[in-house]
Amino acid sequence: MQKVRALGLIILLSCGQPQVSPAQSSQKALRIGYTNLELVLSYLPEAQQVEQQLRTYERKIVEQLNIKQSYLQTKLEEYTELKQQGKLTAAQEEERRKELMRLDEEIKRFQEESEQNYLKKKAELLQPIIQKLQKAIDELAAAEGYDYILNNSNSTGVAFILHGPKEHDVTEKLLKKLGVDTTKIQRPDTNLVTPKK
Repeated sequence: MQKVRALGLIILLSCGQPQVSPAQSSQKALRIGYTNLELVLSYLPEAQQVEQQLRTYERKIVEQLNIKQSYLQTKLEEYTELKQQGKLTAAQEEERRKELMRLDEEIKRFQEESEQNYLKKKAELLQPIIQKLQKAIDELAAAEGYDYILNNSNSTGVAFILHGPKEHDVTEKLLKKLGVDTTKIQRPDTNLVTPKK
């Protein structure tokens, strides 16, 4: 019985071994590079301009929202004061409650529309930068012989690539290709990138 188990184990292990044909062994190995797109974007002057435009746009929205909320607050205080003083008839009280509900709904609608408009504006402003960045990545991949260039983190800072050879980190090369002076680049994983010569 133990011989049968041992034989079965040998067969299982031999089936699990990948077979490499001579044609496969002559194929070139995949070359994979990686970069930190957040870092790259943070040093692009165009991205910094977009960030400033978006902050200005957001401030205007917040100002408008504050005006609407202040108006609602004033109406609510008027309603509360008149109700406590007993100066409202049942019909007037109902009318003012409806007005407060309408104003509250307007504010909610304004917030939703503002958020959608903000996202549209952000996408519109970032589109030329994304195209420029993609072109630079494509050109770098072709020039350096990379089959893939991956992003090593997302906008929350979560790393997708947990380990990779430093020589395949193309962040600095990408920044140079985009015309950024890399001598003072601050990296999250190290304090300062040392420029390669």
